[in-house]
Amino acid sequence: MSLRRVQYLALLLVPLAVLVMVVQAFSGSRATLSRWGFASTEQGSRGADALVGRANAVVGMMQPAANEQLEAFNRDSSLQERVAEGRVEWYRRPVGGGELAYIVVRLDEMVHLELITADGALPGSDEHGDTIWLDRQRHLATVATMANAPYAQREGLELLAAMAFGFHGAVRTSNEGSVVINGVIHRVNAGRGVLCLTYDQRALIGLFDATALAACWQAVGGGPVILWEGKIANPERIEPGDGELPFNPLNEDFVQLDWRIMIYQGTYPKTAVCVGDLPNGHSFVVLANSRGITGIELAQALRAMGCRDALGGDDDTSTQATWRGQPIWPGSPRAVPDAIGVYVR
Repeated sequence: MSLRRVQYLALLLVPLAVLVMVVQAFSGSRATLSRWGFASTEQGSRGADALVGRANAVVGMMQPAANEQLEAFNRDSSLQERVAEGRVEWYRRPVGGGELAYIVVRLDEMVHLELITADGALPGSDEHGDTIWLDRQRHLATVATMANAPYAQREGLELLAAMAFGFHGAVRTSNEGSVVINGVIHRVNAGRGVLCLTYDQRALIGLFDATALAACWQAVGGGPVILWEGKIANPERIEPGDGELPFNPLNEDFVQLDWRIMIYQGTYPKTAVCVGDLPNGHSFVVLANSRGITGIELAQALRAMGCRDALGGDDDTSTQATWRGQPIWPGSPRAVPDAIGVYVR
């Protein structure tokens, strides 16, 4: 073979080899970066070690669209009250055969979300990592009781709304999930979904270990996730598809998962929070209660608002919320360990 022909073949083979290497590098099971910066694998690990929250939400093209979706959804809902120049709004809306009541919070320096605990008690973990109140007593109260108690007052702030959220047991009545209040980490449960509010007015949902919780100014655990990266959790799904995911997409640690599925598929009262982007790089948070609709209908409504991720909370007889100290639903809800409080300056 002539020297000229060898040189010509070399020129052809080198680019081909580079192309093969690039394809191999990006094939197979590889780490991906989700919407909120959670490191996960394509199909494998979906537990606490695989999806750990990071306070570096992506600011991109989806923000104006999400805000426009929220405004459009609100126009078709019944506004109950608008406060703080539109930073906090309370709406009602018929959905399916039931009703959705929701509070929109646009995060900025004039708005403060903080967990209110029954009796003002502090949650924590015992030597085995199980949930406790630090005084080793039992503390439970209705949201209306908490919202009107002196311990819910914050200097220079007005409490507008409060909504029950965290799960608790019959004996250990403190929140089973993670809890961060004003930058202090009181409890860590990396196996349950968390709503995290960062120091720079962003809201994240995902699984957070102790290191990741350090980036949260406020955080409260609930679960399971019912809307993940715009896809709805559906118990009938085995594989992802058509804008849906199998139920419990982050493999959260719930012993009574069958009970959670039963509540989700039925028209029991439900509780959820969801998050979306504002054009200024901040987030909006929606606190939602529903009655008479299924979990899929609730998740569909939250997605229609422009939310990308949503986290379920304790529901059924625990579903309750207040506006200016008054319950937004009739009836006698059961006592709960805590509530997400919405304050304005």
